[in-house]
Amino acid sequence: MNTTVTVHRDLADLPHPGTAHWDTLFGPRGFYAASPWLGHAQATAATAPYYFTVTDGAEWIGALPAYPLEQDTPYVFCSPGRVVDTLHRQATGEPAPWAAELMPALACGGRNPSHTKAGVAPGLDPRRRREVLAAMVAEAERQAWAAGLQSVSFLYVDEDDDLLRGVLADAQYISLPGQTAYSLTVPEDGSFDSYLARFDQRHRVKLKRELRALAEAGVTYRTRPLTEELIDQIAPLEMALYARHGTTANPTAFRAVFDSIAANTGHTARVTTAHLDETLIGFALTFTHGGELYARQAGFDYDAKGRLPVYFGLVYYELLRLALAEGLTHIHYSTGSDRVKLSRGCTPRPQHTYLKPRHPTLTAHLTHLAHL
Repeated sequence: MNTTVTVHRDLADLPHPGTAHWDTLFGPRGFYAASPWLGHAQATAATAPYYFTVTDGAEWIGALPAYPLEQDTPYVFCSPGRVVDTLHRQATGEPAPWAAELMPALACGGRNPSHTKAGVAPGLDPRRRREVLAAMVAEAERQAWAAGLQSVSFLYVDEDDDLLRGVLADAQYISLPGQTAYSLTVPEDGSFDSYLARFDQRHRVKLKRELRALAEAGVTYRTRPLTEELIDQIAPLEMALYARHGTTANPTAFRAVFDSIAANTGHTARVTTAHLDETLIGFALTFTHGGELYARQAGFDYDAKGRLPVYFGLVYYELLRLALAEGLTHIHYSTGSDRVKLSRGCTPRPQHTYLKPRHPTLTAHLTHLAHL
């Protein structure tokens, strides 16, 4: 059977742009490789992305997005140089100056620090699925080396993605311990009480105390599409979050990202807001796709909310109520804040970082890091 990989550099050139033909190949946890997010990622890319596809007649049987990233890319959590330096610091306590030589790089599987995905039609037999994926991975490498890039990466591969992990191992990618992503399984019976029942008595008491404090204070919530008016309202809240954690933020860049999300991700993007006495005190940006909810980012008015547990009320309890009402199956919370996510019932999913550098010296460095 033919396994010819076609390379596209613009979404408009895909045979079926923005249709389920591409999206259904990625399955659960696949939003950041799906068409709504691809539109935003392309609109904010410094260099045109790559879209690798394999077709069988009129049907797509393989798809892989990939993004050339420069040394100074603002998407630092998708930068192999930054990610490897962080892993090296965690393992040794020392920086890895050589990691900068991994850039510029081709970041495959989605431009997001969450779930790195490659799409293969689920109806194919296992041998054929592996063949299709291996062909796309090989073509990604060829394009990267031809463009003068220094490495190819799959940075956030879920541990249970046996197909992708096996293909990358066969292709001699170096595997490093990655992050841990978290998801909350939505109770199938549609009951918030079923969620509370997952916890032991001590934790249930704590959660109910938070819920009671929010209710008694009169905190209310609204879920709305992302609009220009709403962007103006939530921008100061995210800047406040950055300032609280000592992170430098550019308000102009923030606005540009949100404008692009609003313009390119369509009905998938929504904002859930928390209010106290009609004052906006918090927001969470989410995407709904494939029967799942993806929590993207949040912000708060720390002075107005005071000591109220608005973070938990908004990001966990209210998003769960939304998912229950809409019959969604999971809420995905990406990586980081491990203890907090575990304390609210999230399931951890270990991930692995895969890299292939152009030069042998970097291969040696990465191999050494993999064995620390």
